[in-house]
Amino acid sequence: MGICVRDMLNSEFFKGFELLAGHGGLDNQIQGLATMDAPDGFGWHHGREWLISTGYVFYKNPGLIEKIIESGDLKKVSAAGIKLGRYINRIPNHVLEAFNEYNIPLISIPFEYSWMEIMNQLNVLVMNRSIRQFNIRNINPYNYSNLSYQVRKIYKILSQIEKQMNFPAMLYDLHNEKAYYSSPAFQKLSGHLEMEDFWQPSFDYKKEMLCNNLGMVRIRFFDEKYDRPYSWITVPITVGDKIKAYFVVVEATGLIDYFDQFALRIGFVLLQSLYEQMLMAQNIGDAGFEKFIADSLSGNLSNNELIAKRAGELNIDIGQSYYFILMTQNNREIQLSSYKDIVKNTFYTSIHYSGIRMAAIVNENSFIFLVPEDKSLSSEKNLELIKEYFKKLCVRLEKKVENISLWFGISDISDTIFEIKRNYSRCEKTISNGKILFPNNNYLVYSDLGVFAWMEIQEDEIEIMLKDLKEIFNQEDSMELVETLKVYLDCKMNYSHTAKKLYIHINTVRKRIESIKDRIHLDLEDPLNRLKLEILLKLFN
Repeated sequence: MGICVRDMLNSEFFKGFELLAGHGGLDNQIQGLATMDAPDGFGWHHGREWLISTGYVFYKNPGLIEKIIESGDLKKVSAAGIKLGRYINRIPNHVLEAFNEYNIPLISIPFEYSWMEIMNQLNVLVMNRSIRQFNIRNINPYNYSNLSYQVRKIYKILSQIEKQMNFPAMLYDLHNEKAYYSSPAFQKLSGHLEMEDFWQPSFDYKKEMLCNNLGMVRIRFFDEKYDRPYSWITVPITVGDKIKAYFVVVEATGLIDYFDQFALRIGFVLLQSLYEQMLMAQNIGDAGFEKFIADSLSGNLSNNELIAKRAGELNIDIGQSYYFILMTQNNREIQLSSYKDIVKNTFYTSIHYSGIRMAAIVNENSFIFLVPEDKSLSSEKNLELIKEYFKKLCVRLEKKVENISLWFGISDISDTIFEIKRNYSRCEKTISNGKILFPNNNYLVYSDLGVFAWMEIQEDEIEIMLKDLKEIFNQEDSMELVETLKVYLDCKMNYSHTAKKLYIHINTVRKRIESIKDRIHLDLEDPLNRLKLEILLKLFN
């Protein structure tokens, strides 16, 4: 969308231009400026231009204007302009009537203005109008950890692009693996294409470079389904030397006009600037939050007053409760700190949670995450969602970092940021003890440890503790006996309940328990003996 004739004539520069005919076409959109200096000039016009002339071609070719009117070619233009007083002094009435009939404004151009002056002023009008329509300053400010403000900006920029150009637009964020659309029209027009086709087509195509510096290209391909070549424009959004997103405008079987490129470039500049701001804000916020975590864990923030002050500087709500999650990486050949940006970007895009989400690296192979408690949900539902999200995070990281080995420990008691150190210790204990107690589960919850949360289980001493137990159960029937003993103790030494749980006869249970008693030489009636045995069995794999 360029500028309508009415708005152009109302601007300061064009106030001296006189409208001679075609008042009904004042809302016609001008999409470019063209001159006519040859009798066959109409054959080279794209359409929707403001066609201007000195009148010389009509002076030298009497009857040309009547021929153009009769052919219907006049209907192609948005407006016409002529300099009276040089070659033509007046416009015949029948010509004026034709312009009125077709609703094509005919404008008298003051003699003193050059074509370059007119073109520059028209460009300035369109550019200023485009910039005004891209006004995104009325969106409420955001907290640095909440990306919803940027998302709202993205949607507003894209919607303005479609409004001005009448072509739908999309932004595809590579880190988020998420597409943002100006409207459903984009998907309707491009539903037959895969996402990556927009920047790396999987079929034969032609590429036209529109702007080498920006990497702006038009991609076209021929398909028998369409009368004309199908096309779109793609521009990479780059921060530093990395492509963060792709900005795409679908032309389908049309092409953008001259003035549409203003909106296209303004939209690109705004999106590029937005991504640079996002990166800067995220880096500042991450650095501040990581320092906050480090100082909390080291004891540098020794009281709640200091913690509250630092939290306020980081826009962290001290009244909000969080679930604390520790992620550790156990492959010694990998340092998770080398993939810091990947981890954070994947976290922010995997956890679709309302409110603040924060991540901080605490050592070369560990990250701590804070996820806000959703007070509208039960504790069980909150933990269920968190488990789902972090499993998704794990899957995505395993795709991005080869041979990564991740464990997650969660302190499932929601707490405020005043208890960071305490909850971090819970997460550490969850992972260290949980890996021993639940070796086949890499997602571990503090409350699942039970009494083992209060114990220090030294991994290198487990073999010593289990030595006697292993010697006892070293025969072919050992696993059968171990399983029977575990269930027997769980069932409070009730033979009948044990038999039902194991789907065996009660006499079989009695025989196995007698065999076990003969081997372990422990009085199972003694509660202390049973506790010791239950702990050892828990560690016995």
